[in-house]
Amino acid sequence: MSYKQFTAIYPNYLDSNKTSKLGRRIAAKYAVSEPTIQDIHEGLVALNIRHVIQPHKGYSRDASSRWYNSGRVLVDLEGAANDGILGMHGDGSFDLDDDIPEMGDEENDKQQENNQQTCGAKKRLLLQLALRIRELPNRLKRLEEAEKMSKEEEQKSVVEKTKPVGMSGGTSNRKKKGGKKKK
Repeated sequence: MSYKQFTAIYPNYLDSNKTSKLGRRIAAKYAVSEPTIQDIHEGLVALNIRHVIQPHKGYSRDASSRWYNSGRVLVDLEGAANDGILGMHGDGSFDLDDDIPEMGDEENDKQQENNQQTCGAKKRLLLQLALRIRELPNRLKRLEEAEKMSKEEEQKSVVEKTKPVGMSGGTSNRKKKGGKKKK
């Protein structure tokens, strides 16, 4: 099977902690914090979209993501569009009443409608993935464990800060240098 027609999705595309220069492709209010390729995989499985995981690929714009959050997912957008999975019809038009979140005021609603009509299949997929990833049980569990670990580390650092440093209470075994000067 050839993956030349597949589209790459890096975790940076969906990361709310990243700037657009570092690769975020959707608005920060729709993005999720610290998505992984496993989260993207689970979201694509929920959407029933064919994909391939490449865990050892790194995003070129962000050097830190190559080490701490590496990998990418190749997605068959053409197959998803032909199947109507993304709300996209075979002729390239979209359904406008999909589950893209509302912005709020009327001006933004008009802008959102224009964006929905003009945005490509990849951006729609990223928005739908971000919505799915927020609700993934494995992700929620991982975030809870990370928060628990950070609280434990914080408590350990507080305990270490309260210990007196260098006060052993005993006598020193070190030999004193020098002595009394004789007159």
